[in-house]
Amino acid sequence: MPERICIQCGKILPSRRWRYCSEDCYRKFQHAIYITHNPFRGTCAATTGAISELRVAIDLLAKGYDVFRALSPACPCDLAILKDSQLLRVEVRTGYTSISGNIYRSSITGKDATKIDLYAWVLPDKIVYEPELE
Repeated sequence: MPERICIQCGKILPSRRWRYCSEDCYRKFQHAIYITHNPFRGTCAATTGAISELRVAIDLLAKGYDVFRALSPACPCDLAILKDSQLLRVEVRTGYTSISGNIYRSSITGKDATKIDLYAWVLPDKIVYEPELE
């Protein structure tokens, strides 16, 4: 049988079930795919994040929420939303949909996940909320 190689760097793989030789190669490959599918290609990450936050804010306003945007990048969440006396902290992330329909999203790092009530994954054609909004 032919040897299998890492799809990122081309090294020979120690096992047939692996596609990458290391976690670093996996991350580099996923980042390259994300860059290819990023609808805001050519913009810096901060601008892409700002565009995603504004898209979510518009969507939530249209759904009847009061929306408050963080002024500092050090805030524990990107948006706060209020509806029926319930305040929720929202973390906005940009992602993409693969050809097979799977949603690829960035990992949750940096901010304390226990302080987030709602995640908004911004895809080129839609916004996915976790948990789903009622």
